[in-house]
Amino acid sequence: MTANKGLSEMSREKQTLERALTARAWHDPDFARLLESDPRSALAAMGVEVSDNVKIDIRMQRRDTLYFVIPPLAERREDAERVLNQMDMWQSGDLFCWIMPQALKLELLRMRQGYRGGGHE
Repeated sequence: MTANKGLSEMSREKQTLERALTARAWHDPDFARLLESDPRSALAAMGVEVSDNVKIDIRMQRRDTLYFVIPPLAERREDAERVLNQMDMWQSGDLFCWIMPQALKLELLRMRQGYRGGGHE
């Protein structure tokens, strides 16, 4: 391992998937377009594997746009109260947030751990 590669790996360990995605999208317009048009391929380019059964919708936030995400209709009446627990925010400031059903939280954790695990440039 070269000294430069070692430093790169160490800095990557400190960088979360969210920060890496944001930084790359801000500085690479082609990658930003790929994130929206084919997020699975964009994530794969960063070494992040996404399960085939998971659908991904990545949006580049616009300063002039208000986003509404309507949660899915509860399948059972007793689940209706839990619908408010649909959003997890990981950053504040220039807000980065994940919005997902409870059942996909483990998939997100696996993706984040996979990014930190390395094996890509």
